[in-house]
Amino acid sequence: MSTTVVAEIRPLPGREPEVERALRAAVARVVAEDRGCERYELNVDPADRSFVMVERWSDEAALAEHAAGPAFAELGAALEGLLAQPIGVRALTPLG
Repeated sequence: MSTTVVAEIRPLPGREPEVERALRAAVARVVAEDRGCERYELNVDPADRSFVMVERWSDEAALAEHAAGPAFAELGAALEGLLAQPIGVRALTPLG
C-alpha cells in the first residue's frame, strides 16, 4: 500500500534561498535515484516562506530505504544550521 508523506520545512529568517537550493537538489536526486518514489514535490507557502514537501512512496519499504539513503542524508547535512525548527513530518495512509 502506498504511503504519503508531508514534510514542513521552516528556514531561519534570511536563509530561505539556501534552504530552497538544498531542497531542489534533493528533489532532483530523489526522483532520479530512489526506488518507489511516485511523487516528491516541493511547495512554498508565500506567506511565511516555509516549504512543504509532498511525497508518495509505493510502499513502506521504499520510504524506509529513502530515509536511510544517501540523498536524504545529504539533505540533512545541507540543512544543518539553516532551520528554525526540526522538520515536521507526517506519514499518511490512504483510506480508500
